[in-house]
Amino acid sequence: MSLSGKEKFSYGLGAVGKDMVYMLSASYILYYYQDILGVNVVAMGIILLVARVFDAFNDPFMGVI
Repeated sequence: MSLSGKEKFSYGLGAVGKDMVYMLSASYILYYYQDILGVNVVAMGIILLVARVFDAFNDPFMGVI
């Protein structure tokens, strides 16, 4: 079964809204940790990298469950 162009556009449009909210919260978290708490920029980069790599490997397993 293949998706029509309208269906693909609709899924993409829904993802835009989700990603806008995600980027707003991610930007605030970075500001808060670096400017308010004083966490090192390199440490924040490593923390976020580890979280994204873990998420990339963990999501397929959670999808199966």
